[in-house]
Amino acid sequence: MAKVTKEKDLLKELRALIKDIPEDGLLFLIKQAQTILYNMKVDELNSVQERMDNSKSSVPSDTSDTTQVAIERSSFGRSFILVIGSCRKVLSETEITKIVRIAWNASNSADGAARLFAWFNKNRDDIILDAELHPKHRALRELYTYLKKNFSLV
Repeated sequence: MAKVTKEKDLLKELRALIKDIPEDGLLFLIKQAQTILYNMKVDELNSVQERMDNSKSSVPSDTSDTTQVAIERSSFGRSFILVIGSCRKVLSETEITKIVRIAWNASNSADGAARLFAWFNKNRDDIILDAELHPKHRALRELYTYLKKNFSLV
């Protein structure tokens, strides 16, 4: 009951403040609210996926054909979502540009995979941990191939 009362009080305070906020401030608040709702949905989907993963009795090995790599543009268009299997990580445009450059500068898929792992290890170790990557993980070669196929250097 206390949560409902607190939420009502917060909504009342927000409504009182809104009338004094200029248009550009309202646009900013709308974008922030959309971001909050989007992040909540991603958290919910990640939680459902984690529960599904935990309920599976067998985990596919690196040699299986189940690793899926993709990059999606976020709903706001300012960032990207790197998908490695069931792991979803948000990357900035700058980060995407850097890994695309790494892929295009590599001599082959093995070199590209090694360079991508090194970059993730230095800059985004959360991706290595959450996607359970290691230097020889097939997803790194798949990411190299995906980047070369779907992105170009401009």
